[in-house]
Amino acid sequence: MKERPVAIDFFAGAGGLSEGLHMAGWDVAVAVEKDPFAARSYELNQSMTRRRRTAVLVADIENIGRQELSQALMQSRGKALTEVDLIAGGPPCQGFSHIGSRALDDPRNRLFFHFVRMISIVRPKAFIAENVKGILSFAGRRIPAILEMIFDRLGYVIAYDVLNSIDFGVPQDRPRVIFFGIRKDLAGGMAETGIQVPAACMPEGLRREFAPGRIITVGEALSDLPPGRGIALEQRIWAVQEENGQNQNDDYCVQYQTAPQNSYQRVMRKRSCMVFDHHTKGMSEGRLNKVQMIPEGSTAASAGRQNAWRRLNRSSYSHTLQAHMGKDLKEFIHPSIHRWITVREAARLQSFRDDYRFSGAQSVQLRQIGNAVPPHLGWAIGRAIGEQLGVFEDEQIPLRGVKVKQKGLNLVNVAKELLHVLEYKQEAHADDEVIADVLEKIFNCMLAEASANEDTGMPTAKA
Repeated sequence: MKERPVAIDFFAGAGGLSEGLHMAGWDVAVAVEKDPFAARSYELNQSMTRRRRTAVLVADIENIGRQELSQALMQSRGKALTEVDLIAGGPPCQGFSHIGSRALDDPRNRLFFHFVRMISIVRPKAFIAENVKGILSFAGRRIPAILEMIFDRLGYVIAYDVLNSIDFGVPQDRPRVIFFGIRKDLAGGMAETGIQVPAACMPEGLRREFAPGRIITVGEALSDLPPGRGIALEQRIWAVQEENGQNQNDDYCVQYQTAPQNSYQRVMRKRSCMVFDHHTKGMSEGRLNKVQMIPEGSTAASAGRQNAWRRLNRSSYSHTLQAHMGKDLKEFIHPSIHRWITVREAARLQSFRDDYRFSGAQSVQLRQIGNAVPPHLGWAIGRAIGEQLGVFEDEQIPLRGVKVKQKGLNLVNVAKELLHVLEYKQEAHADDEVIADVLEKIFNCMLAEASANEDTGMPTAKA
């Protein structure tokens, strides 16, 4: 059997992207995640499968360098960094979710930079990165062009496109920017023709019933799950556990309400005979009265916010699941029952299969799900980049070309310094920490100048 190509997953979270990459045919040898609960979820799910175990580094990416990665990869697979085929990750993107100069000071934006640093250390054949759409409009639309400049000097051809999970077998409207990069010595004519990105397609098991472009609805995703009667007792149990910061109820499960009613449910239930994590937050009498007044598929305002309360629609897809579900679920009301959606229902709407478990208190589990890359999206982008590298020999998914954008920036002095530092790193192999500090300073300088041009009305280049 041909050996799977090797990948490293940064900002791995509970493992959504890694799960998708594994579905696509990759061997995720190392994962880096600083949240101990998310890392525990990642490791927990490895113990339930037959796949080769991933070395999970519970650490901040800012504290990871060549030595830590080399040791983890050698212990995990007996391989050197030069044998890594892919680096993948979804750098936390909340800092780019709002537009304005305050985002320049957001420490979360530094994490994308450190992801770039990891690519410069490992020099994989390819990389993929997921981020929110806000990154395209932030700082006068210069971020993609800045990244193009950086990756060009690191020796990569890149392209990016907005992909929506709804087109890849996820019952959720979740548009995200995906950056694709392939090393120039492997890219062939891609610098002129463009890198291919996945066109709308469905994972194996869904294709007969759900043709490309066919949306999977909330009802089709959830209708076989029990309605949640008697869930009040479960809510009280979880309230005590949250107070203690514990999850003592890992093995609590219930039976399915019906047999699988469609292929999405069959795929979700493939390795599971019971429903785990089918519990949700409690609801006060005041909130229950409010929820009872909201029809299916409708919204209600609160504190001047028009869509503060939202009830899902069984005949449509879900809106974007977010990390703040861990704090408040009023935007995620069950379509036909007067309660919030459960942890398992949220996982279904993200395309996590029913045997995929989440560690921590209920609020922590919901945050992990909201932060995750949907596994089915991970499968599509993993297949796309792998097929262009020639590492897969089996099924082909539909691809479409994205022309590489080549528009310069009016930041000559900063650009010259940036190129000098990058060349110095490649040739002299300067200390990773020193390089990180210098590059981050330049990166922030470029952002600051872009923001100043925006504030003064000067023309800005669009990537």
